[in-house]
Amino acid sequence: MDTKYIYILITVIILILLFVLFYYYYYEPNQSNIVIYKIPLITNEQQFDETYSNTIILKAQPSVSKRDTLYVAKLGYGLSFVWEMYIPSLNSNDKWQTSYNRLKPIISISDSPVISYHPKKNYLSVVLKYRHNPYYVQFAELKYENIKPQRWSKYILIIENRNVKLYIDSILVSVKKLPSIPVIYDIATDITLGNLNNNFQGKVKNASLYPYPLTYSEIEKV
Repeated sequence: MDTKYIYILITVIILILLFVLFYYYYYEPNQSNIVIYKIPLITNEQQFDETYSNTIILKAQPSVSKRDTLYVAKLGYGLSFVWEMYIPSLNSNDKWQTSYNRLKPIISISDSPVISYHPKKNYLSVVLKYRHNPYYVQFAELKYENIKPQRWSKYILIIENRNVKLYIDSILVSVKKLPSIPVIYDIATDITLGNLNNNFQGKVKNASLYPYPLTYSEIEKV
């Protein structure tokens, strides 16, 4: 056989082997992680009107043992929220039981993290607790102001160690680095959706929690 064709055959075999290695050691594990660790919060479209509030009692999954902070071995410290949201264009106070000039909680785990929306100022707020020392608690806020109302958008919030990242429609729009690792409560802690008589009047669907920071390659797949 011609030496040239032997080289071509070897090259093709090597490319096939590289593809197989990529699939089984990178692509497929990422797919399985998304399936294994996904914790659904809202599936069908839910109106966040003034009558809505829901508490989800999470139980530690077999793959995520109970711990003081969210951490999945080999995947890292932190967590991720994914949700789709529609924000109406409302500019008067008569639509709310309380002032529309205040934050409206959407998803929260106790007091850290708390994801909220401010109707009057039109920004998304993510508040996280952190400690510089065991006796002093502080709060940091990631604020994103360019929210587009009257359209469905997918939001992905990733907390990874000290870094907080917000993606909207798979585009990174805001990054904040905390002074220290945030306080994130145990996986068995209750998750609160909405706030009775203090909601943002919009809609949410396909909301999920992942008890680890999603990787860049996973963002497109959730």
